[in-house]
Amino acid sequence: MPSIANKGDDEQHGSTVLCDIAALQALSKRIHFGKFVAESKYQSNPSGFQKLVDDGDADGVMELLTNAKVEEQVLTRARLKATTYGREPLMASMPKVEGNDDDNASIIAAAAASAVVTAMEAMKKSDDDDTQIKGKVDPVVIESIYRELIIPMTKDIEVAYLFLRCGREPPVDYASDRMSVDVTELSL
Repeated sequence: MPSIANKGDDEQHGSTVLCDIAALQALSKRIHFGKFVAESKYQSNPSGFQKLVDDGDADGVMELLTNAKVEEQVLTRARLKATTYGREPLMASMPKVEGNDDDNASIIAAAAASAVVTAMEAMKKSDDDDTQIKGKVDPVVIESIYRELIIPMTKDIEVAYLFLRCGREPPVDYASDRMSVDVTELSL
């Protein structure tokens, strides 16, 4: 939380609790969708997963599940979305919209074009660049949350699911009461 929230107390405790609940529910939903991914991967190679599970090879299951290219795409998409949606629209970069006020398609197209240009420019800038337009949350932080927390927890859920799917209890490192990510040690 310190990496995405300002220090201090805004005295909005009720709203904060509601937002925390919504965020935790969204994270849980996102992470547990990994079970559907795991099932799909299992269906593509049932004998490979069954052999690894029978051997108790959780690392092998993790390796078979991992698709580094897709993970990089997820990280890029998370950073791009944080860059695009984590700031106020730049009205100066919006193309001039001509036509009558009822032409919503032109306004939407202009806003979308502006958002894409802004996001692409922000993605090109280095993390150390002081000229980078500041948003509500640093996109690098959002990307690191995905890299260090969401993706590893999703993969833990997938490994546990596949062990259960193949008729075995998951190893203790993948048990539901202890996942391999220790959130107290994250460097976000």
